[in-house]
Amino acid sequence: MILKKLNKFFKLSFVYLIFFLIGDVIVSNFFINTKIENNCYKWLDNFHHLKKNCYAKEKWIKKSKSYKVFTDKNGFRFSGNEKGRYKKEKTAFFFGGSFTYGMGVSFEDSFVGLIEKSKKDYNILNLGVAGYSPTVFSYQLDELIKKDINPNKIFLVLDIIDVYNEATNWKIKENTSKPININSIPNADTSKKKFKNFKRKNFKVTRIITTSINNSLRSLRFHVSKIKKNNIKKKVNEEKKISKYTSFLYNDKIDLDKSFWQPYGLQEGLLKIERSIEKISKTAKDKNSDFYIIIYPWPDMLSHEQDKFNWELFAERICKENSCTKLISFFPEFNKIKETSNKWVDKLYIDEDIHLTKFGHNLVAGKILDESF
Repeated sequence: MILKKLNKFFKLSFVYLIFFLIGDVIVSNFFINTKIENNCYKWLDNFHHLKKNCYAKEKWIKKSKSYKVFTDKNGFRFSGNEKGRYKKEKTAFFFGGSFTYGMGVSFEDSFVGLIEKSKKDYNILNLGVAGYSPTVFSYQLDELIKKDINPNKIFLVLDIIDVYNEATNWKIKENTSKPININSIPNADTSKKKFKNFKRKNFKVTRIITTSINNSLRSLRFHVSKIKKNNIKKKVNEEKKISKYTSFLYNDKIDLDKSFWQPYGLQEGLLKIERSIEKISKTAKDKNSDFYIIIYPWPDMLSHEQDKFNWELFAERICKENSCTKLISFFPEFNKIKETSNKWVDKLYIDEDIHLTKFGHNLVAGKILDESF
């Protein structure tokens, strides 16, 4: 009796699944016009950028929920609302890597998104792309000006990981101004790409449902883990960990893992940052644009004294030498939160990551608006 019921159950389940998948194919091709991607990145042999006019449900960070990503006609992340875009008299550029891009949060919760919402009289262009650093920012600026898109304000987010990216990844291609990534991920196998594209095109409903379930389960796991004492201890230990990317702030150069900074080396990485910022600064002056440099700390930069190389002083010097309009540093605000809250890591940073929470992005947006607009 039980075997008959189980047999009937499996047969009905199989039939329902077949009808569901057929329905998914029909709905995906005739009723859901928007192409849903996993992310909007286009990987080339020696460069990567964001696809134009892309919509994706993205999740790069393990402990974050998936979030929507829209890119505009130029491949810049934005809110998805085209109304009035590129039609205002004033324009602000935001250059940076994953922090500026808004990794881990929806655009409206990112600091650039919050600024875009507040400054209705500006075209706010988010040029942030994970893995980019000043060599690429300089190229991006030149390309925009070639398109006759000129800035009234330029914001450059100088991240500590930029040193690594400059030391190990980016160089200028010979006889061109375009940077190439010498460690680019090679293009995926063509057959795998075709299969992925087939799934994305024909099973959009399934993707939406599985993403929603995954987000719900992730949220449940997150809240359960928060009440475990061993996780609290783990969190405290994490803030004290020193990342390889920040190791040069606290250790003598002789003690650093030299292979980690190859092929150009730590010192050359720093010099490449200086040269690119000098070039951007000159362009800003030519265009009569305000030029701001923004810095913010990673968790370990708040827990350890920068006794071998001071990132804040480095940024101050670069800003002064290039007559930038202002250095906007978030070290004072983040330090204040650290001093007044035992849960400062959870408050500012996504769990087990260095990217900011909604609270952190809101803090950043507020200060930028107060000090530069």
